[in-house]
Amino acid sequence: MNEDYLSYWGMSKPPFSLTPDPDMLYLSAQHSECLMRLKYAIFSHKGGALLVSDNAGNGKTSALARLQNDLREYYSGRVRVVFIDHPTLSPVEMIGEISRQLGGELHTTEKIRSLNSLRDRLFALYNESIKVVVIVDEGQMLKERPDILQELRILLNFCVSDAFLLTFIFSGQKPLDGILRDMPEFWQRLPVRFFLKNLDYNDTKSLIQFRLRKVGVNDDIFTADAFEGIYHYSEGCPRIICSVADLCLLIGFSKRVRRIGFVEVSAACRDMESTGDSFHYFAYIKSQSGPKPSADPGTGGAPSESVFRKAASIRPNNPVPEEGRTCPSCSSVNVPGQSFCDKCGTPLHRKCPKCGAINDGTDGICSSCNADMDQERRSQTERLRNTFLPHDVLEGNYAVWLQASGVGLENGESVAAVFTRGNIFTSGAFLSRSAGQGRMTRKSCDFVLTDRRIVLRSEDDAPMIIRLERVETCIVSDNGKRVGKRHSLVLGLKQGIYTVEIPLRGAAGKSLCEEMAVYIQSVMLK
Repeated sequence: MNEDYLSYWGMSKPPFSLTPDPDMLYLSAQHSECLMRLKYAIFSHKGGALLVSDNAGNGKTSALARLQNDLREYYSGRVRVVFIDHPTLSPVEMIGEISRQLGGELHTTEKIRSLNSLRDRLFALYNESIKVVVIVDEGQMLKERPDILQELRILLNFCVSDAFLLTFIFSGQKPLDGILRDMPEFWQRLPVRFFLKNLDYNDTKSLIQFRLRKVGVNDDIFTADAFEGIYHYSEGCPRIICSVADLCLLIGFSKRVRRIGFVEVSAACRDMESTGDSFHYFAYIKSQSGPKPSADPGTGGAPSESVFRKAASIRPNNPVPEEGRTCPSCSSVNVPGQSFCDKCGTPLHRKCPKCGAINDGTDGICSSCNADMDQERRSQTERLRNTFLPHDVLEGNYAVWLQASGVGLENGESVAAVFTRGNIFTSGAFLSRSAGQGRMTRKSCDFVLTDRRIVLRSEDDAPMIIRLERVETCIVSDNGKRVGKRHSLVLGLKQGIYTVEIPLRGAAGKSLCEEMAVYIQSVMLK
């Protein structure tokens, strides 16, 4: 399968591997400055340097791998780099491992012997004009190991009159910064410091394009909407950017599209958030476990159409029927394959909330599991409403509030959840929308979720009404991992990406967002 995938896109190797390959490191402005500062610490004999990433996946390990390559090239082999990527050793084991990587003896039982061996080795390399760099990565793992931190600090005492015998680079995630600030005797010995953060929109786009060019793809196969979607989902974290982009290419390959757009990004984001249901590309991968499919001429090794028909038949959601459908609302006859009425926009199909099968829009009983779909939907709505009740500021008085807001309920429509906009006394919901080029507009808003629709009303704007069936993607944003940030419900639509921040923080906010996401996913046709 890997060969077919690469051949289809015309790639020499996978472009979005998560291994720290220095050749695939996109040098954004901050990554370039990071390398410059670390090299400055080494070339100017500053003794120590600190590299901290704001979030996991910001590219610090890749930057360190690139640094090693550049040092070996610059010093023409007259450099020794020690790299410790699992620092939770005992103090004597740490000293012994550094000595071993420098070509000395490995002593892991006698500390004084280990220290003397390391000092002798450092002096020998200094006399040979060989530069020594010691890199300790994942330093945040030493939060509960002050003994090892002290031993590493003491290594900076190894010096001669005019230079340190080694340059020490300490790297880790954000907790490392706080650990070292509580140790001023160590913090002060790391005068060169750099803090990596998430990428902005332009760098997110450039990273994807750079990696594609590195594997021989010169065409712009990601659309502007795709870049926007990946950026807002990943929040600029390089590791997540690569993960989503890789899934997009795999989904695009399975669907045999030639450009990655919003639909493929929506599917990839949905798959990233999956907690057990089948993935969009699962059926295709499963089909690969049998006999190797034949390829159609001119498709670059892509499987034949029959393979995709077979894959579609085992997907959890039944494919949309090919015959035309009569709209249950306006009675218009639509062309085959339509999911929504061309005239009035009414859904022509319904997803069973119990088994996920797609049914005719006029049916009340699921053709797959024989469930009463209306009853199942009412039960789900009631469960969500009960989950929401402890935080319900309206105390169930939805009708009066909706009427005052200019939003009327349809016949038989029931409310599942409501968040009102905030005021000077309380914090309310906020609506953020992509404004292109990575920019977002953010306004206070009312958020209403019913068994049929989502209603968003921000400030003096007219209500925006979204039918649940038309939602392309619904996920929970994990920006709640940052202190003080609220969890959000991210809605992907054909017209863009909308993010609803709810006014609850912590576990309660995350749990409620997840409940609403599951509810919406059980209705939307994608």
